Amino acid sequence: MPKRYLLLLIPVVLALVLFVPRMVAGPELRTQAYFAIQRQWMGHWPFGIRRFTSRFLLAAAQPMAPIWYQVEPNIRMQLDPADEGPLTILETGVYEPVSFAMVSEHLTAGATFIDVGANIGYYSLKAAPLVGAAGHVIAIEPNPEVLQELRVNLAASGAKVVAVAPVACSDVEGELELYVAPGANTGETSLSKANASQLGPVTHTYKVRARPLDDIVRESGVARVDAIKIDVEGAEYLVLKGAQRTLDLFHPMLLVEVTEPGLRGMGTSSAQLRELLRGYGYREGRHDGLNVEFLPAAAAPANGR
Repeated sequence: MPKRYLLLLIPVVLALVLFVPRMVAGPELRTQAYFAIQRQWMGHWPFGIRRFTSRFLLAAAQPMAPIWYQVEPNIRMQLDPADEGPLTILETGVYEPVSFAMVSEHLTAGATFIDVGANIGYYSLKAAPLVGAAGHVIAIEPNPEVLQELRVNLAASGAKVVAVAPVACSDVEGELELYVAPGANTGETSLSKANASQLGPVTHTYKVRARPLDDIVRESGVARVDAIKIDVEGAEYLVLKGAQRTLDLFHPMLLVEVTEPGLRGMGTSSAQLRELLRGYGYREGRHDGLNVEFLPAAAAPANGR
């Protein structure tokens, strides 16, 4: 679309986004109206500044309320626009699409997907229809507050193949402190207080049970593990240390968030993490921002599977 037409549309879109939702009764309906209009705006506004524009409009359109959103025909989620992850889904309809595409290449009917750091369940819900009724999804999430949202989203989506493990993953069985990040990004909740405090002081701390992934997988009774996503705000190295048997036995694809500051907040490093995975027989694959694909060294490239 020529830029001159976009410029003419600006006041119209601003009016729609800022004023039309305010005319709708009730905070939930108002929030639904705002994001319905705003997703159209995000789809047509020039690339490069649409994210900034989106957040400016969001601030101007407050207050907002958590709402139900139909992500896909079989995925229904309750999303809080005050929280970074849910906000991204409300704005765009997707979350980490490139990263999930890497995972999905390894998920077919009957497969098993393990979601370590499941949060409110986006990856688990996306994986459920891919593995089907004969498959398994294990959603691992220790945060008691987020667990409630996860279970609600699973129930609303009818995701019966998803089993929830309400624990943290570490290299040994035990009890750990979980630091809950501020509501602006609850996804930064971490076993490290420093990692959870990036946007402000932690809001709560919980004593949570920690278990090796090997124990969780063994007790689940699954006969295969095809893909594992690990996003645990710096504790990725500890998760992998507790997963050696699973990796040796099943050779799953791994999608791991790798951030130097986050790992250092837990007393490890990206170099240690990569060295550990090399020792397990894994090679580094594609990158998508913070997420890194790791594959068994003998595996063919994903596009050759």
